Amino acid sequence: MVICSLLSVLFLAFICDIQNTMGHRLPRNLKNVAYGKFARQSSTYHHIPASYAVNGVFTDFTHTKLEKNPWIRIDLGRNYTVHEVEVFNRRDCCPERLHDVDIRVGNDLHAMHLCGHFTGPSTRGGERIAVFCPYNTFGRYVEIQIVEGWNNYLSVAEVIVWGRL
Repeated sequence: MVICSLLSVLFLAFICDIQNTMGHRLPRNLKNVAYGKFARQSSTYHHIPASYAVNGVFTDFTHTKLEKNPWIRIDLGRNYTVHEVEVFNRRDCCPERLHDVDIRVGNDLHAMHLCGHFTGPSTRGGERIAVFCPYNTFGRYVEIQIVEGWNNYLSVAEVIVWGRL
């Protein structure tokens, strides 16, 4: 029953181009520009792919190996104006692993601009971290990276990038 309800909500959210996201209203012409796009990560733990971050399923997750400054990067395929990035923590375990995260957006992988920072740590599984980008944040790539500590895993359930052409 719960799975059917969750699938119904996800279906409606992505098919109907929702305008509200978890309690606040988005500008009218925004959509999730990351859904189904190419994603990669700094390393891969037990064959768990980065594509899970942009597949619309909140019950699977990405997972890097234990490393310094792990990251997940999404190629949006073209340049978008990015309004907000939502990162959903995995539900099943280890919420505290999501901490000290920079979210960057840019046209060039060597010239990314800080959209926002989440200090954390996350306190519960499935937590939603919302970062609102500065006005006129524009880019093709979105990167989520843990920037503090020597040995970290980066594991998230979903990344939603609210943007427009």
